[in-house]
Amino acid sequence: HLRLQSFKLSYYNEYKSYLRMVPNEANWFLSAELPVLFEELLKSFDNFKPLLFYLEQPLSPTSTEFSTETIPLSSTLKDDHVKGHIKMKGPLITKTELHVEINNTAVPVKTQACIKEEDQNPWRLNQLGYAANYLFLVKQRCKALSEGCLSSLEKAQEEVDLLLDDLRRCKLQLVLPPQESITLPTRNFSCFSPQLPPGILINFHIKDMKLVLTISCLKSPQDINVKDRYSLPKSAYVDRTIMLNVHWMRDTFDKLTFLQNTIQEISHKLSVFNMPVSHSFTCTPKVC
Repeated sequence: HLRLQSFKLSYYNEYKSYLRMVPNEANWFLSAELPVLFEELLKSFDNFKPLLFYLEQPLSPTSTEFSTETIPLSSTLKDDHVKGHIKMKGPLITKTELHVEINNTAVPVKTQACIKEEDQNPWRLNQLGYAANYLFLVKQRCKALSEGCLSSLEKAQEEVDLLLDDLRRCKLQLVLPPQESITLPTRNFSCFSPQLPPGILINFHIKDMKLVLTISCLKSPQDINVKDRYSLPKSAYVDRTIMLNVHWMRDTFDKLTFLQNTIQEISHKLSVFNMPVSHSFTCTPKVC
């Protein structure tokens, strides 16, 4: 018991010495190490140019900064056929040449759905716009943290927590479909030339880091004469959905995850310094 008590007293003295060092280490981490860490993180945002490109004004489909990714498409389900290809430049769908033949519905459809590059009227994926906005906020917070202007560890932890929240929201835009794709088809149809015929709607959105093509056809022949096709409820349509791989989306998501994990490690370091030290080790001598 005496030897054990001696060990506890020795440990207690070392722990008190450690507690005296914590404020100095915390101040050094806040003023010296933290700014350097976030300055290094700022360099990684060059990896997200295809996404941040959405924030450029004007958003030009003729930009030469990104190569065009051509996505081939061939889908057959019973008597329904969809073939062609889609071209993307960063977050823009700059061209589509789709041959659509839907026979397994009350209103058969056979048409071409074309977005022409020369029209410079690309399809803009709103989800990528939202993701770009969140990522821009992340970049701005990283920039502020790199300047070393925070007054306390508590403030630093608060900023890092907000940063992680924005980063999670950014990633969710590449995973979850937008609400509009579930309820009503989008109204962004001015891209198609010529205009799509009555009885069919075509929509693009993102889900699970893939581009989703949805072809919606009317269920009832009576609805084909409705002037405003968008006034019809979603239940008036039957959908054909095709999911397509887009390499840069998956690559961007993986890099966002790496960035998130790196910032999470910084958050863990901050939480260690922010741990209360008042409820420390206590040693009560025991008489044997």
